[in-house]
Amino acid sequence: MPLPVLALLLLLLAARPGAALPGQDGPGEPAEGPEEAAGSADFLSRQLQSLSELVSRELPPQLRPQELRAQAGLYLERANKQLEPLARELQNNVLGLFSSLLGLRRAETPETP
Repeated sequence: MPLPVLALLLLLLAARPGAALPGQDGPGEPAEGPEEAAGSADFLSRQLQSLSELVSRELPPQLRPQELRAQAGLYLERANKQLEPLARELQNNVLGLFSSLLGLRRAETPETP
């Protein structure tokens, strides 16, 4: 559970102990009448609305890194597919260049028995 959600739930419980457990009064509190029960319901509905707004704000930023990782993976796959033939061609050209340089060097130097 994300930390802001947990903190909000703890704040809910600490703010109004009677609202957290229906049917039980907080310590030293008289039983609730119909008006106080309606006030508790309003308080609880406001807190649940705040919780849903918090979750809707906090959840999308947490999903974005996963989405970015997936997009980066697709980009790397496409880049590898495009660059792999070029890398092979470059490797072959470099190997050909070095082998021709070595061949020229061998041709210039006389072999000593």
